[in-house]
Amino acid sequence: MAAMNAAALAEENRTLKATLAQREARIERLEFDLAQLKKLLFGARSERLATLPDIDQLPLWDEVPEDAPVASPVAFKTVVVQSPAKNQPKRTALPAHLPREIVVLPLSAQDRQCPACGEERPVIGYESSERLDYVPAQLKVVETRREKCACAKCQGQLTTVPAPPQIIEQGIPLPGLLAHLLMAKYGYHLPLYRIEQIFAHQGVPIARTTLCDWVIQSGWQLQPLVERMLALLKQQPVIFSDDTTVAVQDRGKTRETRFWVYAGHSPPIVVYDHTETRAGKHPKAKLEGYSGYLQADAYAGYDQIFAAGKVLEVACWAHARRKFFEIARQTENGKRISAHEALEYIGRLYAIEREAKEQQLDAEGTRKLRQEQARPILAEFKAWLEDRLRQLAPKTPTAQAIGYALKNWPALERYTEDGRLEIDNNRSERAIRPLTIGRKNWLFLGSPKGGQVAATVFSLIQTCKELDLNPEAYLKDVLTRLPTTKQREIDSLLPHNWKPANV
Repeated sequence: MAAMNAAALAEENRTLKATLAQREARIERLEFDLAQLKKLLFGARSERLATLPDIDQLPLWDEVPEDAPVASPVAFKTVVVQSPAKNQPKRTALPAHLPREIVVLPLSAQDRQCPACGEERPVIGYESSERLDYVPAQLKVVETRREKCACAKCQGQLTTVPAPPQIIEQGIPLPGLLAHLLMAKYGYHLPLYRIEQIFAHQGVPIARTTLCDWVIQSGWQLQPLVERMLALLKQQPVIFSDDTTVAVQDRGKTRETRFWVYAGHSPPIVVYDHTETRAGKHPKAKLEGYSGYLQADAYAGYDQIFAAGKVLEVACWAHARRKFFEIARQTENGKRISAHEALEYIGRLYAIEREAKEQQLDAEGTRKLRQEQARPILAEFKAWLEDRLRQLAPKTPTAQAIGYALKNWPALERYTEDGRLEIDNNRSERAIRPLTIGRKNWLFLGSPKGGQVAATVFSLIQTCKELDLNPEAYLKDVLTRLPTTKQREIDSLLPHNWKPANV
């Protein structure tokens, strides 16, 4: 009887311990989710930890069971990053290409008189200083007069100079106005109602619906350029991709759609796409026929592209790091947990990338450096992750972060295979940022067809920025030349080939 009671008590004890462990894991998850929500509302966006705690600090009690063996301290290579010395502020010379207006301040007759002998002193030079002024943008009317002639003897024989082709036939805007409109909306993220107000303040009222029509028509005319850019992008060995949400107003209701970005770096090309959903069929259709590396986050929609084996997945260490960082930043009292140790491993990988940049290594040199230094760290890190995962409750945030890294491990370490690959997907995330800034200003797209127009213009503007070109000057020149450019010559108008017409 006593033995049965002891067995029952032991079983009850095990049940209670299991229940307690489950509840503690649930509490930890809920506390983490609450901290994440507070961060979204009030927190900073920087992914930097001020100071990591001491390496010898034991893991927190709520991450490791009481009966788990204590892991020996992990030896880490200390990486000291020297912050660049702050230069003293210096006034740089004003650009030489700016027009200059010379203002001469003459000496008075009294000042020119020599105080010693009373003779008039000649001017021997000037004390010069340059300052910057601003001339407001100005609308102007361009009147085109086409000569016509007629024979005085032969009535009806009339000849007129043909009208030059325009992007918008029978419309009043010239390429300079259209380029300014596109840049204001998609480059500086001004909603059309604000642009309407700016024109009205200059005494030229233009209805918002008219501005919208000009944007749509210009975007459709520019579409062949972006289609050609995509074809050239798919010839590159590496493509970076990401996506984000954007609201669209459709039949009086607002719904969520997606913007995708596809970027390359040889030459720099950025192509956007707008789709109704986030289904994997969209990137698969966009990258049809491509073979090479695709660097993206671990979104399952890309799996359709990787299934055939022609496209190899390259994962993003910034995404993997972010999951550990979010845990580490919520730690109170500076206690060290597993997330801090994971961040140090990842920091060592990024230190190798900095070394490759500092040495200005080419693709082959970068590959060799990664093979020699990063591969051993990756092997050590993977073993550490697997060992630590066995010690954690299954659904704690740290266990989920480790699970994410291990699940995507082959794609995470693939960047070491080729020096043209990058350790993270920040290139496409930087390309996504203008969209996230824009949607805070214009809130939603006015119509579904406006989404693809926006994608077209964003593609050209962002590619110009990557090439350090003036996007507005580029758009004005291209919109001027596009109506008379033959299809076989369209490559000359692409951003990486573009030369102004007057050069």
